[in-house]
Amino acid sequence: MAHVIVTRPAGQGEALVQQLQANGHSVASMPLMAISAVADSSAEARLCRTRMLDLDLYQHVIAISANAARYGLDLLDELWPQPPIGVHWYGVGPASAEPMREAGLTVQLPHSRYDSEGLLALPDLQVVAEQRILIWRGVGGRETLATVLRERGATVDYAELYERVEQQYSPAQWQQVLSDEGNSWLLLSSGQALDIVMAQLPDLPQRLAGIVLPSERVADQARELGFRQVLVPASARDDDMLACLASHFNG
Repeated sequence: MAHVIVTRPAGQGEALVQQLQANGHSVASMPLMAISAVADSSAEARLCRTRMLDLDLYQHVIAISANAARYGLDLLDELWPQPPIGVHWYGVGPASAEPMREAGLTVQLPHSRYDSEGLLALPDLQVVAEQRILIWRGVGGRETLATVLRERGATVDYAELYERVEQQYSPAQWQQVLSDEGNSWLLLSSGQALDIVMAQLPDLPQRLAGIVLPSERVADQARELGFRQVLVPASARDDDMLACLASHFNG
């Protein structure tokens, strides 16, 4: 079995750690980002509330991550007695769609490619001229989704619901969690997480047995950086992460 390094934010990786240990892996936790709601007094928070109060003016709402879905649903519950009718709801993948479905929403998501490109291939997002689209996300991030939807004629706004703060680790701290046996695997949940680890430890590709990434787009980046084995699970959900590793190690 492997030595697995879980990098999810504190408070979001415990169940995965326990399941990996139950499957016989040794596990270390190395949160790469801290996640928190944007400050109530910030411009982002005020704009979020305004756009969420105007939610009935939008035809489409997209949650770009599981954190976006959770924070968006919390604000929806606070501001609306029930979700407005006539809105099409989307998650970028199963992890973001799951909390929305649990809240009673009918959610669309890509069939296989769980990223912006997968969302853009959905039939209901092809003809969106003169329609309004609200994207739930954290502060900052990729612009591909909004750019293409605007090119298709839509008006696209953001509700930036949370902030990501990079956690800094020294090379010595990384050395403490890397296995001396050369069998360490790193689990990442975003392209931003890959950027963070490479900035902190540029020779990481040579020090890992392999890496598990959330999408083919990010996997392509990792291969270009020199990672030897790159796995892409069906989604970022715990069950799919575990199944991906089990399939690899069980042949």
